[in-house]
Amino acid sequence: MNLNLSTPREPREVKEKIRFFHQKYKDPGIDWASLNVWYGNQLPKYLWHEWNNDLKKVGFNWQRFLKILKYRTDQIILWSNDSMSWEAFVKEIIKLINSPLGENIAKRH
Repeated sequence: MNLNLSTPREPREVKEKIRFFHQKYKDPGIDWASLNVWYGNQLPKYLWHEWNNDLKKVGFNWQRFLKILKYRTDQIILWSNDSMSWEAFVKEIIKLINSPLGENIAKRH
């Protein structure tokens, strides 16, 4: 699988909310479940909205897409703290989607 996904506009409002919760709870090992509870999956929802037509064509659904992103929680925190650019973050997510791991997740039933 080799999807050519575009880089959507950076969702600054999502970034600020993630940063707020991360700083408020000062948890360097913030986990995916916490991000889901704190901000209702806004970053994955945003990316899913931008890419869902292309992802659905190769077998991804919302749940499978979330599984891909849970592997990159560390990079979500880096992006939200300005330690990683939006372009680099999106590039890493696309690389994971296009990897054998992403392909396996997409093919699971």
